[in-house]
Amino acid sequence: MLQSDDLSVGKIQLSRRKVLLSGAVIIAGGLVTSALPSFAMAQPSKSFVPFMQISRLLVNHQLDDAVGQRMLALLESEEQGLPDNIKQLLTIARAHNAFKVEDFFPAIPQGALQDLAHKIIFGWYTGSLAPTRSAKTFAYEQALTWHTTLDVITIPSYGISGPNNWQRANTPVLPVPQF
Repeated sequence: MLQSDDLSVGKIQLSRRKVLLSGAVIIAGGLVTSALPSFAMAQPSKSFVPFMQISRLLVNHQLDDAVGQRMLALLESEEQGLPDNIKQLLTIARAHNAFKVEDFFPAIPQGALQDLAHKIIFGWYTGSLAPTRSAKTFAYEQALTWHTTLDVITIPSYGISGPNNWQRANTPVLPVPQF
């Protein structure tokens, strides 16, 4: 018969209870860490869904919800009456049975609504809401301008190996390969 000293390694003894408790702690830890990213994200505002709907109509690309949340938070701090304007844009789009921007953009009246539509389009492509030095940035590598040129030509301000990496040589444009 084996004695308890025969099973111990370095004077550490494991009972079934300790093994089960350790397993339960590991499983619980895995569940908690898998839920952390959803706890860490801020809850979207009530105008997030309409904002993403109008964004997907104005910009015909795969749009990232996390970038949309950051953009909406910045828009809400800058734009007065943003939820109402988004609803008006959606109403215009629905009235024209829009599936893309060309279906309804000419119907948007000049002024605040058209300015907001331009700002949303500009934001998705550039990662900021204004072309000024003081503009706040909400996306960098997720900006659509960066993605459209990722596999073709390196824009100096969007270096492949890191932002503002001017040392790396750009891919030559000419001669165009013949296939």
